[in-house]
Amino acid sequence: MARPQKISNEDILSAARQVFLEQGIGASTVTIAEKAGISEASIFKRFTTKQALFLAAMGVTVEPSWAKALATQTPTAEIKSELTELCKHMLTYYQEVLPRMMMLMSQGKLPKPPDIVPPQIYHRRLLARFIGEAMAKGYLRPGNPETTASMIVGTLLNSVINQTMIRRLSAETRDAQQTTADPQQLVHELIDTLWTGVNPD
Repeated sequence: MARPQKISNEDILSAARQVFLEQGIGASTVTIAEKAGISEASIFKRFTTKQALFLAAMGVTVEPSWAKALATQTPTAEIKSELTELCKHMLTYYQEVLPRMMMLMSQGKLPKPPDIVPPQIYHRRLLARFIGEAMAKGYLRPGNPETTASMIVGTLLNSVINQTMIRRLSAETRDAQQTTADPQQLVHELIDTLWTGVNPD
């Protein structure tokens, strides 16, 4: 007899994500288990609580690989390219996670906030450390790294929020909005603006 295929954590999270987005935090773990093709007990062997499962499924507590790398990354003279690539990773992450959370927030179906640093604040801190080190090495003009990091993270978050809200409008209203055709282009424009500054001199 063939050995049953082992389901991965990502398979469970994918099933949970679909159910939570349809039904909110009140969704039954039995329903999630059925969708994943496993027993409810199997879920709790990997995710200790329903809240832990929810947060992992929504991507809130899963640290992306780029953030892990950024925690120890050392800036080089190629700092402009490095910041551009980091921003692309951050934008992709927010494009995946933020709309899910906004959808559930609009339904009033979020659990009690977890006792963790919100991702955007954690990312801002990582980025500020990286920028501060680049400033200390002379790769960037001296300044406040926290402010620069806040400008970057805030711009990326704002872009995703706007795009998410615009997607919910009617086609006619959507067409009338002045929006960036390619969100990735925003990254290049953002870094170029920060790089040159807005001072006419």
